[in-house]
Amino acid sequence: MKRFLPLFLFVSCAVGGRVVTMDAFYEVDLCTTVPQVVALLGKPYAIYKKGDGCVEYEYIERIKIGGRDAEERRYYIMIRDGVVISKRVKQSSPLPYGFDSYDMQTTQKDEITE
Repeated sequence: MKRFLPLFLFVSCAVGGRVVTMDAFYEVDLCTTVPQVVALLGKPYAIYKKGDGCVEYEYIERIKIGGRDAEERRYYIMIRDGVVISKRVKQSSPLPYGFDSYDMQTTQKDEITE
């Protein structure tokens, strides 16, 4: 078992670190400090500075079925004066016909005969 531990740690770091889930997102309460948010969820995907002095952290969770994204959740945490003041989730699913065209599924080429 000890032989596989370094490989596991390497693979988990190579993937990009921690994956934020809805359960982890709901563990962040209002009035949580920024260091606590980063300890719970990791480094945000993006940070947006708002005009009213607030900062919004964005985290993304992609749920896959096979090799395709079946669903995407974006978690937003609004921070003012170093503490969480609000949270929201934006959930989306790709259109079922957006990536499954007949042309992409076939590998045969039509031959022109004269």
